[in-house]
Amino acid sequence: VDGLALSFGVGGAQGVINTPTVYNATFNIAQFWDGRAKDLKAQAIGPIHNPIEMNTSLEEVAKKLAKDKTLVQAFNRAYQDGITQENIIDAIVEFEKALITPGSRFDKFLQGDSKALSKSELDGYKLFKSHGCISCHNGVNIGGNLYQKFGIVKEYRDGDNHQGRFNVTQDEEDRRFFKVPSLRNISQTAPYLHSGRVDELKKAIEIMGLYQLGKRLSEDEIDKIHSFLLTLDGELPAIVKGDRE
Repeated sequence: VDGLALSFGVGGAQGVINTPTVYNATFNIAQFWDGRAKDLKAQAIGPIHNPIEMNTSLEEVAKKLAKDKTLVQAFNRAYQDGITQENIIDAIVEFEKALITPGSRFDKFLQGDSKALSKSELDGYKLFKSHGCISCHNGVNIGGNLYQKFGIVKEYRDGDNHQGRFNVTQDEEDRRFFKVPSLRNISQTAPYLHSGRVDELKKAIEIMGLYQLGKRLSEDEIDKIHSFLLTLDGELPAIVKGDRE
């Protein structure tokens, strides 16, 4: 991610919601905070046509790429029909599917390495479970597999007025519901929340405890949960490091 609360698109236009990471996006139930894209294919198409982001069309993109000899050769090697609108999206999707980050210390712990986590990190994991964080942040992506209301126990407002899933379904019951974000590599994806208005991970933990769980976490509890979350950093994918099999 770009580290900004709200990202900028064509002509300096500012977006209206924090940009989610594309790492491990393939494991999400849907794409974007409000789930408006059912899969990576729909997600890849969206920004191209979005007037704030790229403000163009697949047809125009295909025409521009066809002028690049290197890309033409690469597409011809990968696809029988070379550069087409469908193949452009397929290539983006295949790239994003490769952006997974396994091998975190927590993964190793789950695989049986009892020494992968320190006592403080293990205590944080136990608190993560006992306080109920795991009810939303679970599964292979430690999140990303359900929608949840932001402000279950207590309404949280920081000036943001995004209505989340409601904007997609127009169902009143979906108002202020957002896709639960993955916690993988969470230490590297600040700022936090859909509004991007929380810079510190410990502050985000405090807010989640109070507004999602109805619990005022102690400083010690926050520190331990924070320590646990740092164990979720995985290995960079080979395609990002430039490795090729």
